[in-house]
Amino acid sequence: METVLQLAIPLKQSQIDAAAEFWHGGWESKEFAQLKSAFPNPLDAIRIKAIVLNALYGTNIIAIAQVADRVDRVLRTNHWSGPELVEQLVKEIRGVTNRNHYSFAAKYAHFFVDSSLPILDWFAEWRLRAHLGRQMQSEEPRRYHRFCEDFETLKRVTGLNCDCAELDAYLWVAGEYWYWNEHPKYPISGDLKIRFESLRRSTEAEPVLAALLGIGAEEGI
Repeated sequence: METVLQLAIPLKQSQIDAAAEFWHGGWESKEFAQLKSAFPNPLDAIRIKAIVLNALYGTNIIAIAQVADRVDRVLRTNHWSGPELVEQLVKEIRGVTNRNHYSFAAKYAHFFVDSSLPILDWFAEWRLRAHLGRQMQSEEPRRYHRFCEDFETLKRVTGLNCDCAELDAYLWVAGEYWYWNEHPKYPISGDLKIRFESLRRSTEAEPVLAALLGIGAEEGI
């Protein structure tokens, strides 16, 4: 008898659709599209791309020029692809900063190398594992590989009709909101916090955000 998998926290297609609308309503970084249009080859303008990414997404890398040179080295001297590309970028960047910059590496790979690679940040990772619950979470020891496996499990179990960017958008916004809801003093995106506080005052003021979070107007916050 086949086991029917159920999420610890349900996720509806309507939430993903709302995430896509929310993302395209002013949160999508048009600068990345402009960079990719101007420099479509992943090997072009690597330093410029790294600097812009670090500035716009606040990945907090001080030695960004040196890190960009390490990214350049990985992309030019190896043929890594898929999740292993991100793991190798993390490994190479660690030689400069002595830290594991998974968020920067995943974002760089997604925006400038392969858009099918999901964006890993702490809030998205937290929300993803909350949806899956302990039983469905991957036990893969490599962090980005584990995140990708969990990402694909969520898509498979829910049967979602979405691309990587849409599910990324949902996980990021929902992750920030629900963690902030439980830990109101925890630092989150200032722009998002304004929208979250508006939502708390009235779901009618933020209908797309409410739909993304699965909060009905009749339910309140």
